[in-house]
Amino acid sequence: MTMHEDQVDVTTGTVAGLIGDQFPEWGGLEVRFLPSTGTVNAIFRVGDGLAARFPLRAAGGAAEVSAALRREAEASAELARVSPFPVPEPVALGEPGAGFPLPWSVQTWLAGTAATARRSRPVGAVRRGPRGLPGRSPGGRHPGAAVQRRGAAAGS
Repeated sequence: MTMHEDQVDVTTGTVAGLIGDQFPEWGGLEVRFLPSTGTVNAIFRVGDGLAARFPLRAAGGAAEVSAALRREAEASAELARVSPFPVPEPVALGEPGAGFPLPWSVQTWLAGTAATARRSRPVGAVRRGPRGLPGRSPGGRHPGAAVQRRGAAAGS
């Protein structure tokens, strides 16, 4: 379903092809569309442990989307380093390719139930926000901080 006038659509077949081309180690994993009420990304499960997110809008073009995805990956890795709760961790950044004109990202998948207004409850550190979380460890890097980049622009 199209939500935006400038929406970029992506299919499960396109996602499977991009993953196989750019990340052959995941090429044999099943790719499944994840229905969502989100309007920013189309999300696809890749096997049982990964999720690929494909931007639905090309605001600013591929270079701007790529920069935003890199910033998001850095912020996600930082959150994973300091959060007392499991959070999706950045794994890879894909490049534009056959059937999809924008960069895209891959994160770890966390099994669970989606939070809704009906199911959510404030929880200690979450309610307190960042001040309730431990500080950044000096010089320490979380495994999620090393994000792979592959695709035509990266030379693979």
